[in-house]
Amino acid sequence: MRWVKQWWRQSDHYDWLMGYVKFRGLSGLVRTMIAAVAIMSTFIPIALMTVPEGPVGVVPRLVTRAATVGLVLAGLIWVVGLPSRRRSTIFAAMVTACIAAVALSCSDPAVAILVCTTFGIPAAYVAFTHRAIHAAFNFQVAMIVATVEAVRLTTSGRPVLAVCAVWLVFVLTVTVPASIQIVVHALVTDLIRADCDPLTFLLNRRGFGIKAQELIHRDRGTSAHLMVTVIDLDGFKLLNDSRGHLFGDRALIAVADILRKQASHDAVIGRSGGDEFLIADTTHRPHQSSAAERLRAAIAATPYAITASVGVATIALSDVDDSAAATIIDDLVMSADLEMYVAKRLGGNASRHADGSHGQTAVRLAE
Repeated sequence: MRWVKQWWRQSDHYDWLMGYVKFRGLSGLVRTMIAAVAIMSTFIPIALMTVPEGPVGVVPRLVTRAATVGLVLAGLIWVVGLPSRRRSTIFAAMVTACIAAVALSCSDPAVAILVCTTFGIPAAYVAFTHRAIHAAFNFQVAMIVATVEAVRLTTSGRPVLAVCAVWLVFVLTVTVPASIQIVVHALVTDLIRADCDPLTFLLNRRGFGIKAQELIHRDRGTSAHLMVTVIDLDGFKLLNDSRGHLFGDRALIAVADILRKQASHDAVIGRSGGDEFLIADTTHRPHQSSAAERLRAAIAATPYAITASVGVATIALSDVDDSAAATIIDDLVMSADLEMYVAKRLGGNASRHADGSHGQTAVRLAE
């Protein structure tokens, strides 16, 4: 039973998966496929209303029509863009409810059981994207409906068919999704580790891009701003040459620890290579430069005799198009990088802030 406990307790990776989809440029394809499956599934209730085994009577036919509309609305959730985690769970619940409504409306229990097999669709979706509790909801609904229809089959003289049908629905909604979820969890965990810098255990450039897009996906349309900070160590090459690479590695690890302590809990921190670091975070104070100054001062206070040039760039998330998240991250990094180089040309040990909305630049030099 250990694997059952592991399956139930593991967290989902929805934001990571959506960030990866956007990073790979697959958001359009994924949205189209999921929306198409949901909307094209309306063929089933529409077709069932044309045969005697389908819904018979005013109420069953009204319920079937409502389920048809529900499937269309569920598909539209993906048409308008990549949904948030909450909207994604609503999508899965809507599809599950629509399948249940169609199955219970059928006059022939054998046809209803056939409809129940489609519970495997939301089961597979939830297995890839959400936690076990969401899979449990789909399973409970599926088994309740399947049991009701199995009783109808038994009373009509088909008990063997009833047992086989319930077993099939059980396999489709429990064992298969559970196996998928455990494998996906292991794969995503390994991929996340592959996105880490082996020296500092910060994200590498690829991992930073994916996680930064998660911030956009999570907070887009709010009053928050996305802030990207680029930190480049001054004279690090000289430190490496004079004190050795081992000493330089210790300095990099110390800087990484400083960034972890100074940044917020939700901040995305990465090492883009060499002596350059990146931070992405959301803020409601886009014009303040105190955070960059704290970073600069903390790095200058290390015993490794190093300083840092810091560049900052921000953008309002209310203006962000979720489909362009990767481009926005790249543009912010480039803008912050330019400010960092200006600070370095001014002598280093400085921070500069580029206000993307007004084109103004503020500079704080160390005294």
